[in-house]
Amino acid sequence: MAPNDDVEELEVQSNTKRAKSTSMDQHDSGPEGLADVLPAGEEKLPPSSFTLRRRRRYRLIAIASLLAVTFIAIAYWAASVSNVERRNNEIPTIVSSVLFERTCDQIRQEARTSLHIQNFPVTDEMVSNISDLQQLSKLVFDKGAVTDKSMEIIASLPDLQHLRLRLSPITDDGLRTLSKSESLWFLNLPHSEVTAAGVAELQSIRSLRQLRLGSPNLGNEVTREIAKFPSLRGIHLIGVPVTDEGLKTLAEMPYLETLYLDDSAVTQAGWDWLFREHSNLHVHVNQNHLDRDPKRHRHH
Repeated sequence: MAPNDDVEELEVQSNTKRAKSTSMDQHDSGPEGLADVLPAGEEKLPPSSFTLRRRRRYRLIAIASLLAVTFIAIAYWAASVSNVERRNNEIPTIVSSVLFERTCDQIRQEARTSLHIQNFPVTDEMVSNISDLQQLSKLVFDKGAVTDKSMEIIASLPDLQHLRLRLSPITDDGLRTLSKSESLWFLNLPHSEVTAAGVAELQSIRSLRQLRLGSPNLGNEVTREIAKFPSLRGIHLIGVPVTDEGLKTLAEMPYLETLYLDDSAVTQAGWDWLFREHSNLHVHVNQNHLDRDPKRHRHH
């Protein structure tokens, strides 16, 4: 065979191999590969309904996965914030308990007779620390959260004369327990939840001279119970709808010297009667003197 024939034969074999390779590549590439060899002028076929459903399913799975991850992240963040807030709330309570205990220790060491807390709330658990402070004559919790549970300990203090519990929801049960006190002289419960029936329990405290009460459960009927107290010198009712009739009931008390009424229902006619018939009374209305109060003076 001539040399040129050999060359032509090699070229033919090489072209044959390239054609086979191209055919195999197109076969392996699937529909897309076939599209590359579509005759000129023919358009690519749209995806089948099966392909569209598969793509839609993949999208839904991706969206569901994203939503799940987002939900887990939000839940984790909310739990973290809740834990931080809980720890922040626990810390002041712990600090307050320590401060209260230290204050009680100082009273024990110095034999002081007064306990006045105004910078942090006092709880029933804290009050349990004063059971041995038998010398206390004055007990004031201005930011208290004291309930009826503490009344037994407070009532047991033999020399207690002055008691003020602000922000403490004392009820009739608490007053019933407190009525066991034999030395109480001044009682101030401006944020209680007592009723007239509970106030009546205090009549057994013969030493009581000053009574200040506030409760959403008190109405004009409480004036009839208070009028039965044999020894009261001063009355302060806060947010109690005392009427003209109730005003007359209180003003007729034989030893009454001061009468403070906040947010009462007394009319101008009622006040006119009071200053005409009981001009000796020192009167405050809504924390202010009345112009006609004969005992009006400047408060410091």
